[in-house]
Amino acid sequence: MSVIPLVELRDYRVRFGETIAVDGVSLSLQRGATLALVGESGSGKSLTALGIAGLAPPAARLSGSLRIDDVEMLGAPERAWRALRGARIGMVFQEAMGSLNPSMRVGAQIAEAIAAHRSLPKSDIARRVLDALAEVGLPDPHGKAAAFPHQLSGGQQQRVMIAMALAADPALLIADEPTTALDATVQAQILALLKGLLARRGLGVVFV
Repeated sequence: MSVIPLVELRDYRVRFGETIAVDGVSLSLQRGATLALVGESGSGKSLTALGIAGLAPPAARLSGSLRIDDVEMLGAPERAWRALRGARIGMVFQEAMGSLNPSMRVGAQIAEAIAAHRSLPKSDIARRVLDALAEVGLPDPHGKAAAFPHQLSGGQQQRVMIAMALAADPALLIADEPTTALDATVQAQILALLKGLLARRGLGVVFV
């Protein structure tokens, strides 16, 4: 009996006018496996990863096939993608500070991500926020939850992004160069953290 892939692309193309940015990518990813997209700058790695999350730029013209859990998502309405993002697909971007809301406390942002996809009492959401911060290795989860993003270091901000991406228990994590903005020591720490989290949770991972 064949296992349905978590993600499957077939002859996936991205065009901007007459320019082909991604040309005929085909790939398949099972839950528990890690797939790395490797290539030079401008080769379409991030465009492919963003497309898998339904975040391709509005000007992009997509063709081919993009299936999530064996459901064709190419051309799907935004409401269908919103149901997947967070609940089934978590995303970690390159620069956490640019992705976090500077005017919201860290705990409130993670709580918002959970509440958008899980019907839970406020007390359970608050507990899950603290559990998520502890899981990514942040000391004093209560203090970090009450902090604003600018009060955290770059490595701590990226750990918050990872906590937020995993807070609603997605099956797929897309990590788009998540250590680019960090120094070498912190990069190694974040990569080790991701490796441990993914092994424990059995996620499918697209790593750019």
